[in-house]
Amino acid sequence: MARKTEIERPQSPESTREGKVFAQVSEDDVLNAMGYEQHMKRGFNFWSMTAFCLTGLGLLPSLGGTIWYSLGYLGLLPMTWGWLAASFFIMFEVFSLAELSSAMPTAGGLYYWTYKCAPPSIRKLASWVTAWCMIISASLGGASFYMTQANMIQALVVMFNPDFEPTKWQIYLVRRCLALCAVVMVLPSRILGQISNTFIWLSTIVFFIILIALPIYSKQNGSYNSAADIFTSSYNQTTWSSPGLVFLLTFLVPCWCISGYDSTAHLAEETENAAVVVPRAMWISCLSVAVLGYVFNVVLAYAAADIDAIFESPLGQPLGAILVLAMGNGPFTKFLWLCTVLSNFGVVFVNNTAGTRIYFAYARDGALPFSKWLSHVNRTTKTPMNATLAISIVFALVGLISLGSSTALQAFFSGSSVTGATAYLMPVLMRCLYENNPDYVPGPFSLGKWSRPVRLVACIWTIFTIPLFSFPMDPNPTASTFNWSIVFTAGLLCLVMPWYFISARKWFKGPGENAHSASN
Repeated sequence: MARKTEIERPQSPESTREGKVFAQVSEDDVLNAMGYEQHMKRGFNFWSMTAFCLTGLGLLPSLGGTIWYSLGYLGLLPMTWGWLAASFFIMFEVFSLAELSSAMPTAGGLYYWTYKCAPPSIRKLASWVTAWCMIISASLGGASFYMTQANMIQALVVMFNPDFEPTKWQIYLVRRCLALCAVVMVLPSRILGQISNTFIWLSTIVFFIILIALPIYSKQNGSYNSAADIFTSSYNQTTWSSPGLVFLLTFLVPCWCISGYDSTAHLAEETENAAVVVPRAMWISCLSVAVLGYVFNVVLAYAAADIDAIFESPLGQPLGAILVLAMGNGPFTKFLWLCTVLSNFGVVFVNNTAGTRIYFAYARDGALPFSKWLSHVNRTTKTPMNATLAISIVFALVGLISLGSSTALQAFFSGSSVTGATAYLMPVLMRCLYENNPDYVPGPFSLGKWSRPVRLVACIWTIFTIPLFSFPMDPNPTASTFNWSIVFTAGLLCLVMPWYFISARKWFKGPGENAHSASN
């Protein structure tokens, strides 16, 4: 590889008006200036990248699988006002990360941005922590998507056979069969974009069918809530005595539903005109989910007339239970739930594809065991096939925990939320701490004078949400109801931090820097 050279991105209106931000300097040269060679083929465009991001956000299955933490915590009120308040602040975080993705379009994403934005004295350590938060979040979060998909399939089986009671082994084997879907993650980026388009069309059509049909059936059956109830009714089903605290805990639903949008950044090296396309796809997708999610919440709140019956349903899926209670367990309901299950395959596909790129990017910088093997790009598909195999093995190993202890498995999954939020926080926080960074060059998508206040709000919001991920549902929890996320995260830091100070600080030079050293 050639030595690192300083390349300035053209900022003239002529170079950006048509979205051709690299008229004077090619994207490959800019990537080279960031410390990497172009190995993967750029097969994503704006539409396929937006479809990819929207598929990963997966509003229909994501909200359907998480409304337990709003409807099941405090009833109808958080489904409207809670979603509205939280999604407003989440967008500050989205715009902050979109701005960074435009300035530095590389697969490393969050941890690369952290390194480049942090003060020089702490940039290696900050990047190291961010990277491992990303690895843990991608590994455990990805495994949780398979668990959700298996549970949704279980609910579909129960719709057809109400007496069916699956064993742990059956659920685990379903997850492993789902893991075979990993083969699609090694396909060329152009085909991945086409798969995303298919999933987004499916989920969008089903979403609007449910949006129209559900209130109609609810009205016909006389099973619906009034407008006053939808916006004012609360029903505390937790043992916390403070409704205000429980209301804050329901913010977890939009936090989960509007997350994973950094997947666009991790495919930046497979995207044409990435400095423009990646941030645009990111914020448009998230804003769409925030707005449509609010509308969907209102519709679900309208149809959720019997909250107790919803959560006592043998389906174990609140959205499925709402559909059955409002529309009956007929062919139409089963068809809609089948399509919802299929659309969730898209969520699994997108988020785990992004996870393989995280593995690849970190291995490329020599900071993972077997880095040379993990960072290999297949010459035929131009995708990181070995990283895909590795993350699939990790998913299988994590799934084995469910056979021994569901409590331990939930501890792993809740820990992934905290590490994911920490990874989102770090680059934005470092940018705030080192505001006058002489090496930072804004990309085509820039917030201008609004950048600093938006980033400050984003940091405050993310710091505020991290403790929410750690709260148990019960103020006097047992071992099975305790939220082990903070213990898990502390344990991770107890491993990662000593490793850095004892060993890694001697050889880890930072993203891009290690790649240059290896090449030279």
